[in-house]
Amino acid sequence: MAQIDKKKAMNMYRKVQDELPKQTKAHLETFNDGVIAIYITIMALELPYPHGDVSFHSFLGTILIFFISFFVIANFWYDIHRTFLTLDTADHGIVVVDFILLAFLALIPVMTKWVMHTSTEASVIGYGILYLLVSLLELLLFYMAHHQRFNEYIHYFRTFLFLRTGSVLLINLVLIGLATQYPKEAMVLYLLLPIISFFFPQFRLKRRVHNHITKKGR
Repeated sequence: MAQIDKKKAMNMYRKVQDELPKQTKAHLETFNDGVIAIYITIMALELPYPHGDVSFHSFLGTILIFFISFFVIANFWYDIHRTFLTLDTADHGIVVVDFILLAFLALIPVMTKWVMHTSTEASVIGYGILYLLVSLLELLLFYMAHHQRFNEYIHYFRTFLFLRTGSVLLINLVLIGLATQYPKEAMVLYLLLPIISFFFPQFRLKRRVHNHITKKGR
C-alpha cells in the first residue's frame, strides 16, 4: 500500500511539474497585461492641467507627448504579447527576464514626466538609454522564448536576431549622439520610432521571424 501511495505521489508531482510551465505562461501574460495597463494609467495621471504656471499651450504639448509615449509602451506590450502568443510554456529564465523587462518599462512614465517638463540633453539621453535597455531586454526575451523551438533553423533565427539587435543598437546610439547637440529633435525621432513600428509592423524584421515561427509551428 505504501509503495502504491508513493507511486501516486510521484505521478502527481510529475504532473504538477509538467503543468507548471503552462500555467506560468498563462499567469505571466495576465500579469504583463495588468502591469502595463497600470503604467499607462500612471502616465495619464501625471498630465498637468492648465493652471497657474501651466498654460493651455503647454497642456496641449504634454497631451501630445502622452499620446506618443502611450504608443511607446503599447508597442512593447504588442511585442511581448506576440512573443508569448506562439509560446506553449514559460520556464524560470523567461519569468526572470520578463520581470526585469517590466521593471525597466516601469521607468518609462518617470522618464516621460521628465521630458514633459524639460527636453534637455540629460532627459533625452536618459530616455534614450532606457529605451535601448528595454528594447534589448525584449529581444532577449524573444530569443529565450523561441530559440529551442526554432532549433531546426537556428542559423536563420540567429541571423535575423543579430541584424535586429544591430539595428536597435545603431539607431539608439545615433539618436543618443544626436541628443547631445539637438535634444528636442532627437526626442521627436525617439517618439516617432514606436509609432511607425506600431502602425507598420510589416517593416519590423523581428516580426517576420514571428510570422515564420508561427507557420513552422502549425
